[in-house]
Amino acid sequence: MSYNVLLPNSKDGWWIYKYYRDPSEAHTSWPARQALLKKQILAANPDMVCLQETSDLSFDEDFDFLRQAGYEALLHSKTGRMRPATFWRAASWESVVAQHKDRTLVVGLKKLQEPGAGNMVFVVNVHLSAGPNADRRLRQVHEAVETVGKEAKKLNLDPSKVGVVVCGDFNSQGISGCRELLLKGEVGPDFRESGDPTEKGQEGKQITSKVKKHALGLFQDAADAAFGSKAPATILATNIDSKMVSQDGTITPELERAVDAAFDKCCSDGSSKMTNADVERYLRRVNRELGRGSEYRFCEAVFERSGERAMTRADFQALFASEVAEGKFWGVEHDLRELTGSGMAKVEEGPCELRFDYIYFTPGSLKLIGVQEPLTKEQKQSVWGAPWEVLPNAWHPSDHLPVTASFEFQ
Repeated sequence: MSYNVLLPNSKDGWWIYKYYRDPSEAHTSWPARQALLKKQILAANPDMVCLQETSDLSFDEDFDFLRQAGYEALLHSKTGRMRPATFWRAASWESVVAQHKDRTLVVGLKKLQEPGAGNMVFVVNVHLSAGPNADRRLRQVHEAVETVGKEAKKLNLDPSKVGVVVCGDFNSQGISGCRELLLKGEVGPDFRESGDPTEKGQEGKQITSKVKKHALGLFQDAADAAFGSKAPATILATNIDSKMVSQDGTITPELERAVDAAFDKCCSDGSSKMTNADVERYLRRVNRELGRGSEYRFCEAVFERSGERAMTRADFQALFASEVAEGKFWGVEHDLRELTGSGMAKVEEGPCELRFDYIYFTPGSLKLIGVQEPLTKEQKQSVWGAPWEVLPNAWHPSDHLPVTASFEFQ
């Protein structure tokens, strides 16, 4: 199972409530989210679990339920929040090698029990760079698969025949450089990515100046193998990106009008500026506490630059443009709803469907048995019909769906 769990908000991630259409404490709190994660993961009963967006501040407590269920774990050693972590059943697998790379965690596991006792599989857990960083994503995956090849040789294994799974949040979709490298074995300077509408302005850009290749067996996409051209989306988000950002990357007139309305709501009666009291009231309303969040830091920078603890309409517009530029569409939508009573979303349009999460495997060494449908029939009906649910929500604790596949050694 590969699952971007959305940063646990037990000790970090105070802003997670903003991802929800209904931001009430009952289902946005970590105990509620943790209970759903426990139910989902243990019900799938996987031998290996690759999580993304775990927090080093609370990792042991957040996922103690997996340790109690018999899993061992390795957390990526990188600094900062949102780390990948890989779990495996201690009774069935032994960790032989581990490498912590740029946003990838490589673990070599040996099977302890029949069937397949003694066989090795390398599991690469990835959470690649987001945004217009296709070149870096390619470097990250290339480094990881090269690492697998080197470690396989150290164990006197043929890299072209060893079992390998590369899974996680690739932060891209369509015909990406990472996909090309895994499926076809190499990517050259002439390759261009396509098919990802979230990568505005990136079409036609070169992502490598040299040929990148690997010595492992060619990979296959597990969901494609199971579902063909109908591989399910792994993100079902509020359909707002195109309502907030134009093709050239600037904010839309529609968003400008919505921010103007929010500014007017925040201003003291008859004022053309937000006073310090207005700003503090605004920050407490959207962030539930003064002194935290990028909005607070933006306001303080405005005050320092202008020499006045007040904000103009242009300042307020610039604040929202900054949030959008960082990809915080969910935060902007929440703040507009909180300030004006309505956001940009039209729920009856249904969700924005993205597939950022993948399980790739080497079919020469691993036989695909099946891939689990991420949603039940009832859940699908609630997403693509009234009440037009999006993720996360009261029954799903993350903005991503898990991807789960079953294999056996060839």
